[in-house]
Amino acid sequence: MAALNLLTLAIQQWNTLALLLAPGSLALCFWIYVKQFYGVSNQSKTSKKKDQKCDSFKSMGAIEPLTEFDWKTQEEERIYKFNPKYFLTMGLQNTDINWITHVDKQFAGRLSERQKILDTHPAALGYEPNAVPMVNELYEYLVQEYFPRRYPTIFKLTPAEKPTHILNTANNDKLPLEVPDNPTEALRLLAVNIDEDFLMLLPSLDGDGYSLQSFVWCYPVGFSPADKLGLKLREAHKPVPAYKEKLQTSMDRYFNRLEPGKVVYRVNWAVATSSDLCVDGEYHLYEGQEVTDTKVDMQDCWIRCELQTLFALPKTGGRILSVHLYLYPLQEIKDQGLGEQMIEAIQGLKEGNAPGFWRYKRAPVWQDQVTAFLRS
Repeated sequence: MAALNLLTLAIQQWNTLALLLAPGSLALCFWIYVKQFYGVSNQSKTSKKKDQKCDSFKSMGAIEPLTEFDWKTQEEERIYKFNPKYFLTMGLQNTDINWITHVDKQFAGRLSERQKILDTHPAALGYEPNAVPMVNELYEYLVQEYFPRRYPTIFKLTPAEKPTHILNTANNDKLPLEVPDNPTEALRLLAVNIDEDFLMLLPSLDGDGYSLQSFVWCYPVGFSPADKLGLKLREAHKPVPAYKEKLQTSMDRYFNRLEPGKVVYRVNWAVATSSDLCVDGEYHLYEGQEVTDTKVDMQDCWIRCELQTLFALPKTGGRILSVHLYLYPLQEIKDQGLGEQMIEAIQGLKEGNAPGFWRYKRAPVWQDQVTAFLRS
């Protein structure tokens, strides 16, 4: 109907013009006129569609450009904090959309490591069929809006005249502005061009809570990401001590009421006995499991911290948890004079409201050796 109305309008305007034209030129001029009329109309539609897409992302908050940013000299942030007792809480702090990614001098090396992980762990990427619109929306936001605006010194629109891609100058990779037809390819491009994992959740099909429907998960610890796909928050956190009693209800409620523009983050810490970013096999220690004597190499002992940032997408309603991993050598904690503070926090794992975390974080395996090292 819209096309018919446009053609009618074109003919009406043509009849007026035809009175002024020579008969021999009527056919040619009519063709040119209609083509131009439709061309202007289609350009208007395309422009309007782009404007609508930009408008939908405005609700997520203003992106602050880092116009002088040099990732090669940027030191990694120190986010660890040791409390004397461990209390299992949501521990959320307010921030904004500029906090969902973090880039420092490890950037190029980390992107290379992420590619190696994908080569050996293809299950680091995953999605359910109903999650494709959410994957596409996240890709559009990050590639078309966020990356080139937040990091203009890293991500360059190319070619400059009529951009079709952005160039990641840290690894010379190109990301198409349009979402790839294959969702796995869209996830892969995100995985190897920014040092964040993305866990993507949607309302469960039965209407009961949120479930993990897609992910880029290069840095899991002690499990395969594929085993978590489709699980509700409460199911995915089932192994976590005291989660059901302390967090389940509040987590479900918070995810349900989260709106675009609201961005929060939390930080956790654990002791890692290797620098591996992707940790295969069972890593946690559960009640009843025996503790075997394990020699810990203090030169390969680390504080493993996750900076987890939660935000919402405006169109699909997807809840996105971006996770940036930091590894700090244990020697650094000692050198900064934080040894006793960390020792107190280790003991405090079993003195708060979730004492099961003492074993869940494998403290019986490493605590004696780590304590001795920090006091040496």
